[in-house]
Amino acid sequence: MPLATPFGYTTHAMSTPDYTSTAATSYNARLGIVLFLVYLALYATFVGLSAFDPQLMARPAVGGVNLAIVYGFGLIIAAFVLALGYMFLCRREEETERRRDEET
Repeated sequence: MPLATPFGYTTHAMSTPDYTSTAATSYNARLGIVLFLVYLALYATFVGLSAFDPQLMARPAVGGVNLAIVYGFGLIIAAFVLALGYMFLCRREEETERRRDEET
């Protein structure tokens, strides 16, 4: 039985997403954890340097801008690059699995 929502959309009471476990899903989960750990290491290094060696972070690094600012922007760029890499690698794995399924 469809249910009405405040915005006029309808949904079904018993509809649930398909969460079947596949090799691609497992691969994507492992890849996500690895990339998270990579970013965590980068961020922990940033925090550690900021907390325990503030003089180093205050030194000019690029164009007179201190290392803390350069490192912070590097973290933002690294997050974006890791997200793009994750997206590319996940899509590639899903396409590979789809081709394997079509062959069988």
